[in-house]
Amino acid sequence: MNSTGQLILDLPARKAQGRADFLVTDSNADAVAWLDRWPDWPAHALCLYGPEGCGKSHLLHLWCVRTKARRITPAQLLDASVLELAALGAVALDDAGSDGGDVIAAEPLLHLYNLLREQGGYLLIAARQPPKQWQVSLPDLRSRILAAPAVGIQAPDDQLLVAVMAKIFADRQVRVGRDVLSYLAARIERSFAAAETAVIKLDRISLSGQRPITVPLARAAMTSE
Repeated sequence: MNSTGQLILDLPARKAQGRADFLVTDSNADAVAWLDRWPDWPAHALCLYGPEGCGKSHLLHLWCVRTKARRITPAQLLDASVLELAALGAVALDDAGSDGGDVIAAEPLLHLYNLLREQGGYLLIAARQPPKQWQVSLPDLRSRILAAPAVGIQAPDDQLLVAVMAKIFADRQVRVGRDVLSYLAARIERSFAAAETAVIKLDRISLSGQRPITVPLARAAMTSE
């Protein structure tokens, strides 16, 4: 924090075609490095996994911007033409597994996988669980998925939560001390959604009571219903 009380964050930021910043910490650095390696992957497919709210969808978006890939869900895969998808050369499948780890749209996914491999394309698959925990009904698809490299994203660490909340506060034109951010980061759920919820709640309480955002106010906000 500088002499004016303004928060200074010493975190690297990665620009995505000038459209977004993705903050990198130990919790997601491996995943970012793998996506940076594209198209120099050891296989034409990559599996990305991590808990809800860890930033998987954001990374998929940035990869799609860079590669001009199409990002789809399993439901969209069921309705889409696999041939047309494969013709794009790069596809990102988000939320490939259900909460139980079951792979959705297994047959079209196998077809898409094979077509992209034959055509020299790329497939990025994201899910909450690591691939070895997915329940795959098709043996051919399971073998292909397990043969592809897989990289995990951890739940956001304190450093990343502090940075994310600082940005959300700044977007709302609110300056807040690091002590407040550290207090919140140590007490909220480890997800970006929880960070945004905490910031919005605290900002609203501050505005309604015309009170500065301090640790005591944050403590009151965290304990209120």
